[in-house]
Amino acid sequence: MKNILLISCLLIVTFSYTQDSLYSWNETFKVEENTISGWNVDAFGNLIVASSSSIRKFNSAGDLSYKISSKAFGEIKQIISITPFKLVLFSEQQQQICFLDNTLTPVDLCIDLGDFNIGFASLIGRSSRGGKLWVFDQVNSELLLIDLMKPGKIAQEIRNTQGLISLGDLVEILEFESDLHVLDTSGKLTICDLNGSLLSQNTLNCKGMSVSENRVWLRNEKEIFLLSDGEITSPFFQLPFNEIEHFRTFSDLFYFQFKDKISCLRLVKKK
Repeated sequence: MKNILLISCLLIVTFSYTQDSLYSWNETFKVEENTISGWNVDAFGNLIVASSSSIRKFNSAGDLSYKISSKAFGEIKQIISITPFKLVLFSEQQQQICFLDNTLTPVDLCIDLGDFNIGFASLIGRSSRGGKLWVFDQVNSELLLIDLMKPGKIAQEIRNTQGLISLGDLVEILEFESDLHVLDTSGKLTICDLNGSLLSQNTLNCKGMSVSENRVWLRNEKEIFLLSDGEITSPFFQLPFNEIEHFRTFSDLFYFQFKDKISCLRLVKKK
């Protein structure tokens, strides 16, 4: 048994180093901002960055496409693309979500999360079901699926997340292939079905996750992993920077935030 485990570990290490020896990181562009409060990548690979004064949109080549003032929305903690042409802005400070179209033009009315009787919303997550959004109520330890088309309507509740599935404070929420992927501050990745029944938990000190082209990417302090059938694979690539705060993926592009910079990189096969 020990020999089998040793061989497995050697295969994992060899695979990781083989990948790093075949590919290198090539920076496509980078964006610098004094106070990045939230950012994300939309369905077309555009980078949207919010600061204390503005919201800017860059195409996948790094060219600035649109820019608006962010002052009317409060401090923006999260930006989520709910459709290819619609963005959600979440302000934890104001406990509201607002909407922009793909030209960063405000559309529809902002929604006060107090209308859903939420104690304190600390995180939101995209749902694959149109017109709905996951919200984590930190005060009541609940995951709520709210209906954006019907103010005040809660489509689904997963109560007592700390007790039922032993979650701490949440870092990210991701609905993918009819399962809910939840990452907490302890680095634990929990996968539930959409009714909240526990499917699996991994405690590999994960710091972030992102989905692209039907693949879920995870990262720890030093490496990027792939998730396959609910299981974390061997280390796939070494991260290009230290002290990465957040990351996102789109096709073969990887976006990393470290300090006040967001860098867009592509993995290139070495010649």
